[in-house]
Amino acid sequence: MRRQTWAGLLVLVAWGATGCLIPQDDTQLDSIPEFMNRPPRIIESLVTPQTRIISNFGAGQQCDLTFEVVVEDPDVDDSLVVNWFVDYNPQDPRQPYRQYALAPTNEPRRADRGTLLISLASANNPLGTPGPHLVEALVSDTALVDRVPRSETMQLPDGTTLQNPGFVTTYAWVVNTVQGDCR
Repeated sequence: MRRQTWAGLLVLVAWGATGCLIPQDDTQLDSIPEFMNRPPRIIESLVTPQTRIISNFGAGQQCDLTFEVVVEDPDVDDSLVVNWFVDYNPQDPRQPYRQYALAPTNEPRRADRGTLLISLASANNPLGTPGPHLVEALVSDTALVDRVPRSETMQLPDGTTLQNPGFVTTYAWVVNTVQGDCR
């Protein structure tokens, strides 16, 4: 008899453990939730120039320098912008030196490359002064305010709001310009 009591008690405990004894609220989704924004990335193996430090720009016949970034974004419909900054100073913030839009595609990797060509023969060249310079590519999937991506407020079907973040990723080169024969 004792064995049957323990067996019955064990069955009762096992049955009670299979479900929750406290009733749960059933919340049903009215619609599929919006996807949250995901960050783009710069593919470092495809960046040009591959070396981050260019030590003798302007020496010999090296008068032109091309910077390129290749970008992937899992959100294929996002519009991406490559903002090029040269010698950015946070105490004296300025707009980007150049901007290059990357068109949306059906693939995460964008077909376009964000490109910046610097020629020492040009009069408006930001790398013309001898000495070290910082060239930065900031890739953003939203508008930038002082180099910080803006968030987007999304209205959900239940009336609440959600902040969908914007993202920025960077790549930088140090360029040391030397006096040369480019002018």
